[in-house]
Amino acid sequence: MHWKMRQKIERLREEEIALLPIKSFGSVPVNVALVFPNIYELGMSNLGFQAIYREINTRQDSLCHRAFLFKGFPAHTIEAIQPLESYDIVAFSVSFELDYINLLKILHDANIPLFAQERVGPLVMMGGPAATFNPEPLSPFVDFVVIGEGEEVIHEIIDAYRDNKGSPKETILEKLAQIEGVYVPRLYDIGYNERGGVEKFEVKPPAPSKVRRRWIKNLDALNTETAVLTPNTEFKDMFLIEISRGCGRNCRFCMAGYCYRVPRVRALEKIIDRAEFASKYGKRVGLVGAAVSDYPRIDELSEELTKRGIKFSVSSLRADTLREPLLRGLSLSGHKTLTIAPEAGSQRLRNVINKGLTEDHVLDSINMAQKFGIKNIKLYYIIGLPTETSDDIEEMIDFLTRVKEKMVSSGNKTGLLTVSINPFIPKPFTPFQWFGMEPVPVLEEKLRKLKSSLKPKGIKVLYESPRVSQIQAALARGDRTTAMMLYKVHLEGGDLSRFRRVWVEGKNVEYYAHREFDLDVVLPWEHIDIGLKKEYFVEEYKRALKGESTRRCTEEVCNVCKICRK
Repeated sequence: MHWKMRQKIERLREEEIALLPIKSFGSVPVNVALVFPNIYELGMSNLGFQAIYREINTRQDSLCHRAFLFKGFPAHTIEAIQPLESYDIVAFSVSFELDYINLLKILHDANIPLFAQERVGPLVMMGGPAATFNPEPLSPFVDFVVIGEGEEVIHEIIDAYRDNKGSPKETILEKLAQIEGVYVPRLYDIGYNERGGVEKFEVKPPAPSKVRRRWIKNLDALNTETAVLTPNTEFKDMFLIEISRGCGRNCRFCMAGYCYRVPRVRALEKIIDRAEFASKYGKRVGLVGAAVSDYPRIDELSEELTKRGIKFSVSSLRADTLREPLLRGLSLSGHKTLTIAPEAGSQRLRNVINKGLTEDHVLDSINMAQKFGIKNIKLYYIIGLPTETSDDIEEMIDFLTRVKEKMVSSGNKTGLLTVSINPFIPKPFTPFQWFGMEPVPVLEEKLRKLKSSLKPKGIKVLYESPRVSQIQAALARGDRTTAMMLYKVHLEGGDLSRFRRVWVEGKNVEYYAHREFDLDVVLPWEHIDIGLKKEYFVEEYKRALKGESTRRCTEEVCNVCKICRK
């Protein structure tokens, strides 16, 4: 190993506070390298990554060491400074489509054959949000995939591997394929037709014809929280605690709202207990959930944390459930910016996406924030949503202009209004999975219009490049042919700009990003069962085009998708 790489890892490790005992490499039967396919600072901000690290390390028969993308050097684990190839299982936690190319780079740099069929060992596993909603673009490169939430199934995987260690690889994979929530791609032979749908689908026993998503029924049985404290992360002053999981809002563009259903919450007493634990380390508590303000007892939680002198932050807020106790607590915790997501530029379009917000919700939230001294406002929007027109963009400009004027007229002349704009990316297992992404030139023109209209009024505009979003869209709804496009980009150096020039079987990134599926085709990810029927998504697709809303899921009423009844 290069001395600069060793020096970097040792410095990172010295600055960490491990909340779990660190086991020596090779001291237990099953050694797992958990890899985040991006830089250390991003990986250590990911609570799902830390949750799996915690679960494996609670076992007596296994250990988990972390690894990340270190540009210019092969990945080695933080705890043992060992190469990945020396571990039994190399497990990738994949959250973002643009990290797919990093997964290939990490395997290549570690001298691990990229294609699963060419590997003897170690076993390469993949999990995380991106793996759950569509594992196909990475399926030739991994041995098995965890579909859904991993905290319980990881124990079954370790058991199966331990009991069959030393057996032929095929035997181990057949055992793993029998675990609910484990997908072994090589046991599925899939081909596609000219419409992009599945034409050929053959399953080899003992694999199931559909792989059912795993989800945790009782969140209170787990401590989903920070396992390693480090100053080298976006949340360096925070101890992260998950207070809820899943979302029942039925926003039609949002993959997380469907792949992490059923909505679940942790007990108030459990959260307060873990917050007290976090305060021993002098850290601000970061409350994590799909919409923290939707937590049923958020007022009590905010008041309790404030009373105990525990400062806290939140991962997300909903303007329609934001109330004074939460804002008071955030203000006392030093919050300077209120962040909410109207998502769509007009009320018509918010009805299409089933956002459930109005302009009044947003304005009332801003007024409350200013009442508690929170002067800066950040609003998230998506452009290029299905049925969007120039009128929707104009309505967005008009509303933002009024927001800025209202901030100034109310005496808030120093507060910043920031707008973050991202192109719409269609995702599998959403009612919008059949739509293609809007053409890049159209999106670029909309961005020019927004920037030229908003910046002169003192509104800061942040945005993601439509060309980068195009790559994300291609990978999000890709198939096994897309995997070969990834492979070719990797061979050409792995730079994102290479996607524009790579073709596979007459198809390129633009084809995959902008293609639209007919409602009757078999989609490339349909052998994954997330618990919701296709008919449900079709119905929501049709309701969207009519501008009809769908009610929010609650614990009291379950008559929308009916997944809770299963």
